Amino acid sequence: MTLVHLRQEDETTLATIGGFDLFFYGQRFGNDEFQYDVALARTGAETDIDLALTVTPLGAVSRIEHVLSSFEAERSQYRFRLDDAKRRLASYQSRQGGEFGFEEELADKRRQLDAIEADLADEVLKEGKKAMEAA
Repeated sequence: MTLVHLRQEDETTLATIGGFDLFFYGQRFGNDEFQYDVALARTGAETDIDLALTVTPLGAVSRIEHVLSSFEAERSQYRFRLDDAKRRLASYQSRQGGEFGFEEELADKRRQLDAIEADLADEVLKEGKKAMEAA
């Protein structure tokens, strides 16, 4: 809170907790206005911590502990998502090399698409010849 009272500008690292940096960022607006943020910087993310001037030191520690304690739940959630993705990937891989139930229908659609592309190409050539003859 001393940095707030001093109206310290720019980013300052306050501490390192569990490998994460706790940093303070202050910015002045005009003569009277000062805005600041306190955040815990992690790999790929920052978690803001609400530290108002009225927060006691014990309250500040409590808020920081709360942010840190939520990481374990977040990690569990990501582990669950990763395990789920691995299961889905394994189920997709088991289908590789197997028979595709709509193989004949897919081949028919490809033949139809080839015919449409050939018709369009012929039409473009005919229009080009007409334009050349008209010029």
